[in-house]
Formats: sequence, C-alpha cells, structure tokens
Amino acid sequence: MGIYSSFIGRKFKHIAGKKYEDIIKHYREFLLTEEEKMLPEIRSILMPLDRYVKNIPDEVYETVSAYDASVLLVYIMDSEIFHLLSQTLSKEASEEFKRREEIVGREMLDKIAKELEDFGLRVQRRIFFGNKSEDIIRLAENSDMLVISRAYGSEITKTSPLSPIVLKIIQHLKIPAVVY
Repeated sequence: MGIYSSFIGRKFKHIAGKKYEDIIKHYREFLLTEEEKMLPEIRSILMPLDRYVKNIPDEVYETVSAYDASVLLVYIMDSEIFHLLSQTLSKEASEEFKRREEIVGREMLDKIAKELEDFGLRVQRRIFFGNKSEDIIRLAENSDMLVISRAYGSEITKTSPLSPIVLKIIQHLKIPAVVY
C-alpha cells in the first residue's frame, strides 16, 4: 500500500471504518502508483527553432534552468521548400533561400544559446536541412524533455493557436513536453 493509500486509510479510519479501504481496493487502477508519482529525471532537453519562433518568454528560460540539464538547440531548415524553389524558380533562387535561411538560423541559435547560457545551462547547437516534424520526433528519442514553441513550423492564428507540426510532434512523443 502506497503513501497516498495509507494516508487515506489513516485519515478516515475512525470515520468510515473499512469503507475507504474498499474504495481504494476497487479503484486501485485509477490511483497513481508510487512509480508514477516520481518525477522523471531530466538530463537533456531538446529545443527546436525555426523562423516562426519569434520570442521565447523568460518563464521558459526559468523553467528550463530548473533542471540540471544540457539543451540541444536545433534549427531545421525545411528541405521541401528548398526542393520546391529549385523546381519552380531556379537553382540559384533555392541556393539564395538556403544562404539566407542559414544566416537567420545561426543568428537565432547564437542569440538563444547566449540567453540559455546566461541561466547557467550547457547548450549545443545544430542547424541542418530536414523534415521539421520527423527529425524532431527522431531527435526526441535521445532527449528527456522537449521544449517547443506553439508556432514551430508555421504561422499561428487566433483560430489555430497551435501549429499542426507541433500537434503532430506531441502526438508521437514519449517524453514530457513544454509548449510555450
């Protein structure tokens, strides 16, 4: 019998007799086990970025800094857009897109890495072409927590306050996630 169960048993022992023990017995599957009550240990945090992530609130930095963890900042440039530009406009236009996107990505990675380091976190940075949802799901397999903007991957609106890419990523995760 766990702490919660014994607490209920002691609290209501003289009031209802065995009634609460019966409730605990019958509803055992709905109560958390001791293992489920334990907070997971967070050693690595994955934080994807792209051009749609505008600002990261200070509360996110404070939350992330509560863990003694390293942060992997990832800026993924959409390879499908690069391919579409190459086919519809020209190879030069797609190369220009790639060059500008890399500049934006490196500047964002440097800015956010510095802000995280100011909170005492260890930060690694990666930038690459890929699929924004599939690559994050794959990278999350080696992380303990995901911290992601609700605008990651597309613009958000009042009628759609969560990016469809973020929704897809969260549905496939097996780790805790913070969506800001």
